[in-house]
Formats: sequence, structure tokens, C-alpha cells
Amino acid sequence: MLTHSPSPQPARVVVDPVEVAARLRELNGALTQELLLEANQRGYEARLEATPAHAPTAAGTLHWHAFVPALRLALKERDWTIKDHKNCPLIISPDRSMAIVVMTGNSETGKEFGNPTNQADKGAVLDEAVQKNVQYQLFENAALSKLKNGDGGTQLWVLLYHVDAGLKEAHEIRTELSLPSNFNKKKIVGWAERLILSSIPTDPATRVVPTLPMEPIEVVVERKTGT
Repeated sequence: MLTHSPSPQPARVVVDPVEVAARLRELNGALTQELLLEANQRGYEARLEATPAHAPTAAGTLHWHAFVPALRLALKERDWTIKDHKNCPLIISPDRSMAIVVMTGNSETGKEFGNPTNQADKGAVLDEAVQKNVQYQLFENAALSKLKNGDGGTQLWVLLYHVDAGLKEAHEIRTELSLPSNFNKKKIVGWAERLILSSIPTDPATRVVPTLPMEPIEVVVERKTGT
């Protein structure tokens, strides 16, 4: 029976844009830094719609609620599958080797030597997925290769983002696509791998080159039962 390692290995952190692009392609050919950042840009533009009349948490909520569908619809166009598991919005690769969930991160998000974690509590669904990610880390390279091809289940990757208010640093949004390895008290406390994406300046004049579909996309929605 596989268990948590008492001394988890340090995360593999990829920062160089060329290496990040190569690693994204290795994970799935549909994944590009441009696609992920454009989805985040959509979220930031929604954030700007918040006014003083909105609730205090509206800006962050609007960002997340726009980021999630932008990412999922863009990847759905590339044959990924939209799935909601116990109210956790996922997007799953065609070979089911990986799933991605969008989360707000703390101020360490997107920093090469940072110690990022999710800002909000995420509950049992994430906990279960992270436990499985730890198991993947314990296999030899041959087994990992099989797991990556979908033989052993689906790895949960987190698209973590943080909007820097610019009190001590430049105004920017930092983003990373990372693989959790440890989870404690509803927080991610360890990572197996972190892919650091380019930061997005929050200057309204600066925009990521659009790559996502602008037209509405028809999505089949399954009726949910219960609460």
C-alpha cells in the first residue's frame, strides 16, 4: 500500500519560457502558455467590472467566474471534457491523464522560490486528488510513463493565480500550472512540479494577444440533483 513520503522531494520548478512551453506540450498538445494566460486575462477583465456598489468580494469572484469558463471552453474546442465533480469545476484531457482546476493563490504564487498555496479552502474533492498525486510520485520512471498515458488514473493539476495589488511590487497577475503533492487542513502544502507562466501586467493598456474563441459555444449541461 502506498503512503505519503515522510520527507517529500522538493518541487521541480520550471521557469524558462521555452522549457515551460516544452513541458506543456509534453503534458498535452493543446496546452500553451498563451491559452492559459488569455483565459486569466478574461478573468481580470471581468474583475474590472466591479464597482464600489458591489459586495467587497465581488472583484475576486467575478475574476474566477470568468476565468473558469474561458479556460474550459477553450480546451473543450480542443477535445477536452468539461466535468463538474461535487461542485468542483474541472476540465479533463482527452486521454484522461490530467485534469485542471482553477484556484486563487496566495502572494507566493508564480514566484520561482515561493511557497504558494490555495487562498480558499477547497475541501474533500481536492484532498482525494492530491492523495493520488502523491502516489504517482512514488513510482519508478517506467510506471510514471504508463500513468502519464492514462493507465493509472487522472492527475489533478492546479492553475493557480494571484493578482498583485502593487503595494511593494509591480502591478501584475502571476500564474502557474502546478501538480500538488501534499494537502493539509484544506490547503495545498506541497508540490511535485510547478510550471511558472509569464506574469500579466495589470496596466489596462496591456492585453494578451487573444487566442480563445470569442463566439458563444454550445455546452451540454447535465442536470444536477440535490444541493
